[in-house]
Amino acid sequence: MRLPVSVGLVLSMVLLWLVGAMFTPAEEKGGILALSVADVILRHIRPWVYLTAGFYHPYIVQLVFVLPLAFGLAKRVEPDLGALNLVRLLLFANTAAAVVMFVNLFILYIIFRNPIYLEASFSGFTGGIAALLVAYMKPTPFATAPLFPGVPLRFYPLVACIVFCFCTMAGMAFTAVPAVSLMLVSAGPFSVLGGYFGWYYLRFLNKNRDQTVGDVSDEFALVVLLPDFCIPLVSPLANFCFSVVKLCGFFKKRAAQKPKMLPILTVRSTTAVVLGYFFNGGYCANSAGNQE
Repeated sequence: MRLPVSVGLVLSMVLLWLVGAMFTPAEEKGGILALSVADVILRHIRPWVYLTAGFYHPYIVQLVFVLPLAFGLAKRVEPDLGALNLVRLLLFANTAAAVVMFVNLFILYIIFRNPIYLEASFSGFTGGIAALLVAYMKPTPFATAPLFPGVPLRFYPLVACIVFCFCTMAGMAFTAVPAVSLMLVSAGPFSVLGGYFGWYYLRFLNKNRDQTVGDVSDEFALVVLLPDFCIPLVSPLANFCFSVVKLCGFFKKRAAQKPKMLPILTVRSTTAVVLGYFFNGGYCANSAGNQE
């Protein structure tokens, strides 16, 4: 089985690490490919970090842990989702997460006037991992996997985000060791944002094989990714926001059911269609279809 995107994902992260190791000045700990407010609009102008931050790791130790997990998830998602859609998913999730992260850091600096929000450096593929987990659970959200037989697939992104948030808290506690702090502090924010934007892409933007766009069925609602006790709180707000967006003219052509493969015609229905169009210009075919 050919997996061009899965292999390309691994190679691209290795290449970004090499570029960062070769061209990052010694005084910069986060790297020229990581997201930092100061490096984007103050000390330097580096617009490419919005694209690279979600795939870049400044330390080889991070790659040792991330590459097997990223490849293992991508190779399971790519056959069903498609190579091009997988590229779009990862680029959209990581880029959107980086933009939101930048805006949040800038707003926090304006409110608190603490330079730490300008100097903080964020990078890592945890957002991509969360997005891949969302794509992995999408076909069968209530099924289980042998690795965790008691946990439905729909909870995998949430569990990953919780683990990565603990990594962020550990990184904030180890500020005395800059390398450890830099490796861990980005994990939580990127995973939460990447998981959400991965769901958003698959929910509203993904091009399915049956020529439909997205999946606005109840089986892939946002509340499916959350525990049951969150449904009474999240569901009304999510439904309200979705209704407002539809009133603005968006998503009106989305089918409110899961995307399906093209219908399979039986011999009887095919014969009726052919005879109907041959003898009566389609009338008999429509009648036969209604009787079916």
